[in-house]
Amino acid sequence: MSDLDHRPGVKEANLVTRKLKLSGIDQPGISALVAELDQLFGMDSVNYASDSATLSFAYDATHCSVDVVESIVNKHGAQFAASWWNRTKRGYYRFVDQNMKDNAGYEPHCCNKVPRK
Repeated sequence: MSDLDHRPGVKEANLVTRKLKLSGIDQPGISALVAELDQLFGMDSVNYASDSATLSFAYDATHCSVDVVESIVNKHGAQFAASWWNRTKRGYYRFVDQNMKDNAGYEPHCCNKVPRK
């Protein structure tokens, strides 16, 4: 795949997919939640599986993060499930998102130069 296969603002190298369970949401609220998440800059795809109450989404980690998604989910009256596995995945997702954002802004220096201070 190339960058042209994705929405504007999404680069293949920074694309991450996430899957988290939701709780406390009703069916009419889901459509509004998915529609708002789908409009975020850097978001590539958003899907909700009602049988397992799972929200699956893919985004460019340099433009979006799991914290932004969580704030929109909370705004619609839902929250991510409080299970041990869901909390562990959210913490890992935060770490990876921040790491990718930091690495995108890194400027390497040449090996035979004096290191920058």
